[in-house]
Amino acid sequence: MNLRQLRSLATILDRGSFVAAGERIGLSQAAISVQMRQLEATLGVDLFDRSSRPVALTAEGVRIGRLAGEVLDKIENIKLEASGAKISGSVSIGFIPTCVHNLLPRVLEALRQQFPELQVSVKSGLSGELSAAVVRRELDYALLTAPVVEIPELDITAIASEPYYVIAPAKARANTDAELLRSMPYIAFNKSTWVGQHIAARLQQRGIHLTESIEIDSLEAIENLVIDGFGVSVVPRRLHAILDPERLVQVPFGDPIDTRQLALVQHSSKPVSRFDTSIRKIFVDLPET
Repeated sequence: MNLRQLRSLATILDRGSFVAAGERIGLSQAAISVQMRQLEATLGVDLFDRSSRPVALTAEGVRIGRLAGEVLDKIENIKLEASGAKISGSVSIGFIPTCVHNLLPRVLEALRQQFPELQVSVKSGLSGELSAAVVRRELDYALLTAPVVEIPELDITAIASEPYYVIAPAKARANTDAELLRSMPYIAFNKSTWVGQHIAARLQQRGIHLTESIEIDSLEAIENLVIDGFGVSVVPRRLHAILDPERLVQVPFGDPIDTRQLALVQHSSKPVSRFDTSIRKIFVDLPET
C-alpha cells in the first residue's frame, strides 16, 4: 500500500469513476485499475463491485476511501505547517440572495485576510439550487436556509438563527401579528424558495388565510414595498441587516417567535481539512462580526 494508491482511491470516491479520477490526477483508466487491484490484494478486501456497470465502490471501499482522504489531508497539513506555506488554489461558495448583501462582504474580507492567495468564486441562488450544486460537487460550500429534511450527501453546520417578523408601514396599528397581517394586502415571499414555503406553512398551521397581492423573491424589495405602503409581509430579520423602526412596524411572528436557520453545507464525503476548519470558523463567527 502506498500514497499513490490511496490518492487514487480517494479521488475515485470524490469524482465518482475511474475515468474522472484519472483525469483529475493525470493517470490512465488502466493505470488506476491496476493500482486498485494492488490495493485490494494488499488489504484483502473488495473495494469495488465489478459486477456492476460502471464499476462501483463497495461499502468497505467508501469507508476506506474516506479514511484515505483523511490520511492524505493530514499529510498535506503536515507539509504546510512545516513549510509555512500559504493555502492557495480556488474555492467555490454559494450564497442565497438574502445573505449576499450583508454577509458576503464579511466572508470575502475574512478569506482575504487568512488566505490572500486563494481565488474565490461565488454563486448566488436559491437554497434548493445551491444544495443540489454541493451534492453534485459543483460548489465546495454553500450558505443557505437549513433544509427541513435530511440530505445524506450534505454535512451541515449551523450558523445562525434569524427570527421572523411581520412588517408593516409605520402608520399601521394592530394588537397582534395576525391582526397586522390582515390589516393590509399581503406581500408574499416566493413560495418556490424554502423560506417562502416555511412562511406559507406556518400561516396555514395558524389558520391565517391571506390574499396575496404580490409574490417576490427579494427581501430588500419586500421591505421597500412595505415602507412605500403597498402592504404587509413576513420576513426573517437577516443577520447584520438593520430595519428602520421609524419606517416600519415590526411585530414578532408567532409565540414563541418563529425562526429560520442559516447553515453552511459541504459534501459529506469530503474529508475535513485544516482549510475546512478555517472556512467553518469564518462562517460560524458571522453572527459576532
